[in-house]
Amino acid sequence: MRVLVEAARGFAYAWRGLAFLVRHRRLWPWALLPMAVNVVVFTAAFALFLFFYPDLYALATGFLPLEPPASWYGWLWQAPLRLLAWMIGLLLLVTALVVIYVAFLLLGTVIAEPFLDVLSQRVEQLVRGQPLEAPATLRGALRELGAGVFDELRKLGFFLGVQLALLLLGLVPPLTPLTVVAGTLFTLLFLPLEYAGFAMDHRHLRFAQRRAFIWQHRWAMLGFGAAAFLTLLVPLLNFVCLPALVVGGTLLFLELEARRR
Repeated sequence: MRVLVEAARGFAYAWRGLAFLVRHRRLWPWALLPMAVNVVVFTAAFALFLFFYPDLYALATGFLPLEPPASWYGWLWQAPLRLLAWMIGLLLLVTALVVIYVAFLLLGTVIAEPFLDVLSQRVEQLVRGQPLEAPATLRGALRELGAGVFDELRKLGFFLGVQLALLLLGLVPPLTPLTVVAGTLFTLLFLPLEYAGFAMDHRHLRFAQRRAFIWQHRWAMLGFGAAAFLTLLVPLLNFVCLPALVVGGTLLFLELEARRR
């Protein structure tokens, strides 16, 4: 029961982030640019997916005899192979879509990192009741462009490395279902690492410490990751979800951090 309660609590924070952002208009300027970045990035991701999927499908099913059999009884052994090819194609479709989607989402986060960092800081100030500092300027945010890019690229490399290993294992037909499940669960736990990462940046947590924090609160983080993943799949909503999920991840981290005190 506690597991379900924690997962439900984490799931709700994705929507709390959106509601918090809507209520506080002073945060909107720092949300607009990441939204514009998302439009460009997701358009590129969809185009890349359409371009490479036929080649990926051909690579995975090339060993199967898909030519019609010469006699009717040839279907007795070829029909299961055709079904296997269809199942592999479907699983690869899901896996490739998830990998490309999340990878380009992380790329968009890298580009918008200085603005999302300011947004996360402002959320912390509002939650703790502290007066906002003097408004940050676009020029000031641009000066910080390189400060957090290394950490974002490190997370991107970590995600792509694990997913690439699972994708290669998935080319072995008996392992395909297992790698799809493992890849999905990894993605659901990785998304909180990304969106709560800005609050962790403010505390100078190392990458290993961040992973440990996510695992310590894995059920709440898994719920938040599931909500983030579902939000990203909704057309149009996925273009505005990046700043909202950063706000939600910051709020969730602040609550979990307060419990430990």
